[in-house]
Amino acid sequence: MKRLTAFLACLTLGALSLQALEVKEGLVKLIVNETNGYISFYKLIDVAKASYEALLFDSDPRTSFPTLSADGRLYRLGDSAEFRVKVSRTDSGVRIEYRSSSFVVTQSLDFAKSSGSALADGLRVGFTLENLSERETALGLRYLLDTWLGEKSGVHFATDKRARIAEETAILPTDEDSWLSSPGDKASFMIQLSGSGIDRPDRVLLSNWKRLSDAPWGFDANPQRNFTLIPYSINDSAVALFWEPAAVVRGGSRSISFAMGNFNDKGYALASAKTQTDQIFENTVLGQAAPDKATSMATDLIAVRDLIERIDRAIAEGNISPDELAAWRKILDRLEERKKGY
Repeated sequence: MKRLTAFLACLTLGALSLQALEVKEGLVKLIVNETNGYISFYKLIDVAKASYEALLFDSDPRTSFPTLSADGRLYRLGDSAEFRVKVSRTDSGVRIEYRSSSFVVTQSLDFAKSSGSALADGLRVGFTLENLSERETALGLRYLLDTWLGEKSGVHFATDKRARIAEETAILPTDEDSWLSSPGDKASFMIQLSGSGIDRPDRVLLSNWKRLSDAPWGFDANPQRNFTLIPYSINDSAVALFWEPAAVVRGGSRSISFAMGNFNDKGYALASAKTQTDQIFENTVLGQAAPDKATSMATDLIAVRDLIERIDRAIAEGNISPDELAAWRKILDRLEERKKGY
């Protein structure tokens, strides 16, 4: 069931739509509000119709947000007057900076490919917590993600160890779950909890969205509760990832990384992020065409779209290197060669 405030939220967010940064690569579309840093995250499900499925609840992107804990003081990032927000496009995705006089939280959202995928279908998510204060501070992070795909069928969540989670649940470091999914009909959302390059959360809490949103930090899971909070929030699940506070020296920082995106039980390899041109080059010049014509055409159409976006951005920035120009020519030559077989 949609939240009762969704309609009013849409009206409010509509006024801010001109302040949103929209980026696409492969099967992923990411929209970031440049005023507050709230994100909307989508997977391409129909190339011909340019149709996308939201992987997180998108009628009100403010329902997903990070919270910084600094010596027990909590800051809801994107909604805290003490933090200035700066959003910028990078070669591999988007960077969001939340800066106060004492702390800087930098969130990186880099396009990523799950194991075996020819195109980007998820995100590498990184947080860096910097201590600019005059003393050592315990810094921690909670990231609330408003899932919704599993609400349609009642299978709110599943993991590689639990086929169906229908009640409030905590996943701890002692548990062996390596991924968490919110399964849907057209797309399924996944969070990778462990693996190479993943900083496993100290705790994962699956609960009703309003109960999580209203809680300053966390609470003990109660398996007697489901994902409804009468009368406020019906059949409304969400997940909170907790990296509990740890001491960070004056001038020091703490880094956190994980992956999320389209479901793939083999997960995402968190290698160093590649530029957009690198990804397109790998998919076209170095990659092989798909075995069937329809898939090959769809993949090449996405490559063309991504290349046009990259060229437009490079022209706007006035930053085109000879190496990148040569790579674009090779990509276009390869696409032209493939077109002859359609």
